[in-house]
Amino acid sequence: MRKRSLAVLCTATALGAVLAVPTTALAADPHPSGFRVWTDSTRIHLDFGGSKLPQHLKVNLRKAGSATPVATITSFERTPDEDPCSPSCQDDTDPETGIRSAPLRLADLGTYSVDVLYDGTVGEPIVHKDKATLAYGLIPRVTGLEVVGKPDLEHRTVTVKADAVGLDPRNDTEQPLPNGKLMLDTTAGSTPVLTDAAGHIETPFTFTGSETNEPGISGTAVRVTLRPEKEGARSPLGKSRTVQTSVPSSRITLDTATVKAPDGSKAPVGGRITFKGADGTWKPAPAGAWVRSRDGGSAQTGADGRFATQILVDGRISGLVTLTGSAWLGNSYATVAVDPSTSAGFHGGLTATLTADRKVSLTGKLSAYDLPAAAKLKVLVEFQPSGSSEWITKATRYSAAPAGDSTRAVTAAGLPYPGPGGWRLRYVAASGIPAGPDAGKFLARVNTAIPEFNAAPEPVKAGKPIGITGKLTHTRYYNETTWSGYGGQPVRIYFRATGATTWTLAGTTTTAADGTFKTFFTAAKDGAWQARYDQAAYDHFAATSREDLVDVQ
Repeated sequence: MRKRSLAVLCTATALGAVLAVPTTALAADPHPSGFRVWTDSTRIHLDFGGSKLPQHLKVNLRKAGSATPVATITSFERTPDEDPCSPSCQDDTDPETGIRSAPLRLADLGTYSVDVLYDGTVGEPIVHKDKATLAYGLIPRVTGLEVVGKPDLEHRTVTVKADAVGLDPRNDTEQPLPNGKLMLDTTAGSTPVLTDAAGHIETPFTFTGSETNEPGISGTAVRVTLRPEKEGARSPLGKSRTVQTSVPSSRITLDTATVKAPDGSKAPVGGRITFKGADGTWKPAPAGAWVRSRDGGSAQTGADGRFATQILVDGRISGLVTLTGSAWLGNSYATVAVDPSTSAGFHGGLTATLTADRKVSLTGKLSAYDLPAAAKLKVLVEFQPSGSSEWITKATRYSAAPAGDSTRAVTAAGLPYPGPGGWRLRYVAASGIPAGPDAGKFLARVNTAIPEFNAAPEPVKAGKPIGITGKLTHTRYYNETTWSGYGGQPVRIYFRATGATTWTLAGTTTTAADGTFKTFFTAAKDGAWQARYDQAAYDHFAATSREDLVDVQ
């Protein structure tokens, strides 16, 4: 952090005469958009949104209600920007734009108004009155905190004992803080407390029973923090203690063990959470206990321990309602049987293949439930290009379904590959048969090409060598426009004699690191030569070169 000299405080004098402003110059405030001013217990903070400060900057302090300055600040030190996104995240390029005074040593405690003064664009005085208020008083600090008791859900009251002092900013001395306003924090909320005339606290405190664990705290404990009223929860002026709790057994009792709703919908689930008391009876969990269900959402218990949530109907897969263990309750769960009503949807995922020769095949299992009569279910084969939100229909299939429950495979094979993107099979809801989930998968391979290929010399005498050269290239998943050599790959060389209709495999070679390849064959007859990358890796497409005719004499 860059530093400037510490603040120099001096008794304020009356402002000097206003400088004469040339009539030909246009006087203006160099900070027409404003600037930020705020205070803490002993400092004045300013931020002009950049590293350049106004000329002859100073701050005057006035007692509230008075027009006469009692102190003037003329020097400041640099501080990190307290809020780089105010007024916007692009308000300046220098991350250290804030400045602050040194700790103030004023004669009297009290409330002070903050005025900011500096020169205008032609040297005229600019005065911003009442930019902030400084509450210059004893700085409270908690010096001791004790929490007496080991609470449980039936006995949640403990005794909090603490001491607080006030630091006098005028001379850095401490004294007991009488009638000090403090806040007692837990994850369930904050409770105000007051010190007595001696700066001491001894008071009962009752937990709600819904306090959650904080990071670093074990599952059978909660944190209690006592802090000055105007300080943050993690202020060094406060104190924290970990309170061990006693955790009883818990259970979830559902209103019904089975839900019935269309496939893919969310069905309501209700119930009650109870815990086992010391006398062996089951009692309602306190309000605020969290219940979660698979893909359905979460809910909190009421004062009677009851909750209402939802559970996703995913075929006949059983649902689960879970109470995650906390500082007050142990883990518990309840299973919900699922019975889909009249509907149809895809389950078991989608089997999808993309071959090296750019053909797409899809197979999914369409399950129909509780159909009142036999039906023909319409299924769309849809494609979503990478980066798009639009689904494009590529084919239509029909699946026969008898009355009642059934599962049938739906297949679409040999579809042309349009580019990287998502594929899905989606049942189109028919009258009286709602649609459940679809089945989808992303498909893509890397493009390959043999842009360079040559068979030479041409013509060539029979029995002489023919040199076959070329280069195999490929792109990347994330960049389909930039090509590079593809090394270490098998390239097969094919020959077709003049007048023949079929190609014959002549041999195989392997590409060098830069994708180039070279091999030789003995000239025997006229014909065409071609290179193929037809043993492509699982994530690459195949590629074929151009044909090159060679005349053999």
